[in-house]
Amino acid sequence: TGYVAKDSTSPPRIVLNLYPVKMDLPYKEIPVVDKFIQKICLLRDSANVVKTTVDLNTSKYSFNVYSQTHPSAVVVEVGPLKKDVVQALLGMDNTEVGQTQRSPFSLGPWHRVPERNGETWKIVIDPGHGGKDPGAIGPSGVKEKDITLAIAYRLLRFLNQNPEFQVYLTRKGDEFVSLDRRTEIANQVGGDIFISIHANAAWDSQARGVETFFNSHYPYGEGAEEVALRENAVLGSGDVPASVKNIIWDLIQNQYRKESESFSRILQQEIVKVCNARNRGVKSAPFYVLRGANMPSVLLEVGFISNPWEERKLKSSDYQDLIASGIYKGIVKYTDFIESAKGESSIRRYE
Repeated sequence: TGYVAKDSTSPPRIVLNLYPVKMDLPYKEIPVVDKFIQKICLLRDSANVVKTTVDLNTSKYSFNVYSQTHPSAVVVEVGPLKKDVVQALLGMDNTEVGQTQRSPFSLGPWHRVPERNGETWKIVIDPGHGGKDPGAIGPSGVKEKDITLAIAYRLLRFLNQNPEFQVYLTRKGDEFVSLDRRTEIANQVGGDIFISIHANAAWDSQARGVETFFNSHYPYGEGAEEVALRENAVLGSGDVPASVKNIIWDLIQNQYRKESESFSRILQQEIVKVCNARNRGVKSAPFYVLRGANMPSVLLEVGFISNPWEERKLKSSDYQDLIASGIYKGIVKYTDFIESAKGESSIRRYE
């Protein structure tokens, strides 16, 4: 079962569209006796889509959403907020009253932090979703998490052939990594560029094409808000209120917004050209997975897994190679542009 999830604070509720799901009754209400959940309402939205609302008793909550296959289900977990949201956001744990201790950072068994030499570009590749968060699911059952990891490894192969690049993955296999953790990894290794790879989904099964996003305060561009809601509403994203995340993350990302926009435009141009794909343009929206990155950052939607035709292309190894090739060419073009700009700046300084 596929899903798109978002939360609302007025009134407090979690809203999911489930697909493909058939429901005999046009509407069903399920009362719940629970500290957090008041009731669950099911509404037949169309022949294959059921809109589900989980009405809550409080506006102070965290939530996780993920799907499972055995048995087939979409699981919604609702729980309390962490006591100190700012400390939680910064990776701090309460030890005693008035005392804090930073949680030890681990890159996982597949990473090693190298010595910085200043001669290479550190590229952080983020394969979207993973583990119990499958991401969007296509009509034939293809999972976004598998497509993004396959493309990431193909991109890794291109980048490793160039001595100017040092590459890191936020996940190596089918494991879950929270949105905050992904950018924490990128910051810890001192990344120069952060690229989060995703596959798009839409109610319109004919929607197709490539679009690239950079982070901003507000959504800009057709469909940008819907994409941000889908990518933000994943397991582990609800531990800290969005209002607190916005303040801290925006302080970090403001200084890189122009660079991220330039990088987005170059990547979009190269991927569309190499893949001969429909150009849906460069857009912006508030993405949790980009906000914490202390470097130019972009989120790629490389095609619509909800479109049967594009789903077939996305699971093709040849097309995955094309996408990776386009991303690689975009990275090379952007880094060459930055190096050239630095060189011109140095010449002007000494003239």
